[in-house]
Amino acid sequence: MSIRIHCYRAALIALAITAGVAGTVRAQAAGGMADPLTDARFYTGSAGTQGVFPGKLVCLRCDLHPSDAAKAQCGKAGHQYALEIDGDPTIHPLLPGDAAALKQLNAARHGAQVSVTGMLFPNLGTILVSSMASK
Repeated sequence: MSIRIHCYRAALIALAITAGVAGTVRAQAAGGMADPLTDARFYTGSAGTQGVFPGKLVCLRCDLHPSDAAKAQCGKAGHQYALEIDGDPTIHPLLPGDAAALKQLNAARHGAQVSVTGMLFPNLGTILVSSMASK
């Protein structure tokens, strides 16, 4: 019988901890105290979502922060591509998974409507590109 009491006690402690963490996260979202477990989302979230992601191709340098210096940097080092997905407030940086994906990214024009096939890492917002097609 004492084993059963210990199990109930452990379950109640786990429930209390979960409720406390959830309350802290809600408080942080409401502008309250910072959550000490913020970085835990990078280690406990899903590994990624494989799929096809339609959107608009943009450059993080020249399109989002247009200037002569940004254009010069892109001309020298290449573009830093990202994907704007309709209805999603996050701009997803694109990382080419191989040389073929890099070639497809470099061949596309800024502002083009594309479909990116790859792995979306939701905790980082980044998409690892395996291929891309223009619409």
